[in-house]
Parts: sequence; structure tokens; C-alpha cells
Amino acid sequence: MAGIRGVRWLPGGRVLGIVGVVLALLAGAGWLAKPVWQPWWYAATLCGGHLSGRELAELLPAERLQGAKDTFGTGSGPLRCGVDESDGRHFVLDVRAEMDTGEPLGPLDMEFTVPRDLRFAYPRSVPGFYGKFGPVILQECPKLGPDSEGRARRLVTKVYTHGVESDPSPESLRTAVRIANGANVETGCGADALPLPERVEPVRGVSLAGARGTMCGWLAGTRLPASPSGERWQVVAPTDEHASITHCSLIDSGSGLPAVSLTGWYGDWTDKPFERLVSSNLQVPEGRSARDALLGQDFGRAAARCAGESANFLATSYTRNHTGSALPMSDVRGLLGAFARDQAARRGCTDLRLPGPTVHPDWDQE
Repeated sequence: MAGIRGVRWLPGGRVLGIVGVVLALLAGAGWLAKPVWQPWWYAATLCGGHLSGRELAELLPAERLQGAKDTFGTGSGPLRCGVDESDGRHFVLDVRAEMDTGEPLGPLDMEFTVPRDLRFAYPRSVPGFYGKFGPVILQECPKLGPDSEGRARRLVTKVYTHGVESDPSPESLRTAVRIANGANVETGCGADALPLPERVEPVRGVSLAGARGTMCGWLAGTRLPASPSGERWQVVAPTDEHASITHCSLIDSGSGLPAVSLTGWYGDWTDKPFERLVSSNLQVPEGRSARDALLGQDFGRAAARCAGESANFLATSYTRNHTGSALPMSDVRGLLGAFARDQAARRGCTDLRLPGPTVHPDWDQE
């Protein structure tokens, strides 16, 4: 009898069937929605909480994923986290932060088999560059002091994406900055916190006069050779003078191409890549070695000692089709010398070694 207290209503078989269908539909909708909520879930649960769901949503593919091994918060060893494909064997996001002291097979040695022209797409507030697979940030750690060999300890943060990002983006850069700031605190590095950049700025050339207030201002007071096209020079000055890798370029405004790129590389970790560069490309004469400052067909290398560690300086000059140098190597040598002297003065470097006038042949030249 309806309305009698204590009597329960029990659903019939038809109602149970409808409820089951609804639950199945809701479960399927939840499964399909996984790519939507996954970024926020991983941001809340991985990498010590240093990630942003909004940024991960741009970096992760829209498919079912799973969290990778996470060592953030353990207080020991390299810090690593990320997101894998559903099979657990392939990554879509790999995040690492670890110390580099110049030892073989360290994080920077692995990034640079040989020194190369870098894609500097970051504001000067970020001490890093876009590496082979994503952002790389280098921070010296003043609170940790030098290692037993007297080398500065550096925190290296890398963010690799697979199959999603092929060019620098604000999302990968901001992710790297967030991780670098978190790892800085967790490791006790003591570096200054990095501001979150709003965007990735394209590298733009400025006039010689406009370069005066930059790290590359020395170019404005240097007698320069004529550009290959005969048009005026522009200067690209994308890095801060205290960065672990510094950069100046002379751009031929007639072609829009760099006629010479000049980079300074600081730390003992730079020695092996430069030795590989020289030994793999130049016929080093008897009595000289790959550790020397030498001049090749399209590049030159200088060296110094800065803050008790190695510093290497590189000048590269290529034509559009890489058939030779864009400028005579005598001019490249002069620019390399001026750049290295300016860098040495800024950083208090000693034992500056510049290449002589001899242009050593490549291995493929008889």
C-alpha cells in the first residue's frame, strides 16, 4: 500500500536497465574527456606541483596518457618527471633538472656534441636557449659553492616535448622557468628566481648605433669589413653578458643572413665539445692540438680562463649554401679577437689565447 511507513520502493528490471545504460554513457564520456582534464591532473600531481595545467594543455597531445617516474620531492639525485604515452614506453613530455660540473656525459655535454649556432629565442631574463629538443636553462648556484675541483655548480633544467612542439613556444619556456625555479629551491642552488615570460620574442637585428647599450656594443666602436652585399650591417645581441653562453652576430641587411656569429661559452663543460669541433674538422698540424686556439675555413676558436674555469669563444661564418665563409677569414679572426677581448674584460678572464693568421685546411681538403 503506497504511503505506508517502512515499505521500500524497489526498482524494476526495466529501470535498472536504463540506469545501467546511463552509467555506461557517463563512463564513456569521462573516458573521452580524459585528454581535457589530464593536463590539470598532471599539473597537480607531478613535478612537485611546479607545472601549470593551462600550459600543459598546449604541450600534451589529446590522447590518453600516463605519468612518468617522478623524483621531485625526494631530496636526492637528478630531479625528473614527465608524461608518457599510454604504453609507458615513449614520452610526450620529459622534464629534468640536475647539476652539471663539467663531468663527461653531463647534461650539457649531452646537449652539445660540438658547439653550434644556437636558436636564441628567449628574453634576457632567462639564462638559456632553445636546444636540440626544447628549452635549456642554466643557472649558477652561489649557495652550493664550487665542487672539489673548484668548478662552479650549475643547475641545468631541460624540457623536452615529443611530437607536439617543433619550435620555441611560450608554453614550453614558461614550463622550463617554473621547473627551474622549483628545482632551485629544492636543491638549495641559491640562484635568483626567474620571472615568468609572457611570450617568446623573435630575435631582431638593431643598427650599429642601437647596439651601443647591449653586450655587443663593442661592434659599434670597431672598424668593420664591408658586408657581402655592400649593404649596412645590423647587430643581433640576444643574450645577457652574464649568461653561460653569450652571443653577438653581424647581419648583412642586404641578404638578412648572419655573416659572422660570435659566441662565448663558459665553464669546464665546454672543453670537450670544442676539442671535438677542432679535431673533427681541421687538419691539426704536428706540434699543435685540438685544445689550441685555431682558425679553420669557416670558423675560429679562442680560449681563456674565467673564474677558475675554461672559457671558449667561437666565430662562425658561412655562405647561404655553406660552400665557404661569408667573410674573409682574416676579418673573422679580427672580429673573434675583438669579441674575446671584450668578453674577457667584462668577466675578468685571464690567459686569453687567440688564433694565429694561419687558416688550417679541413679534413676533406688534400
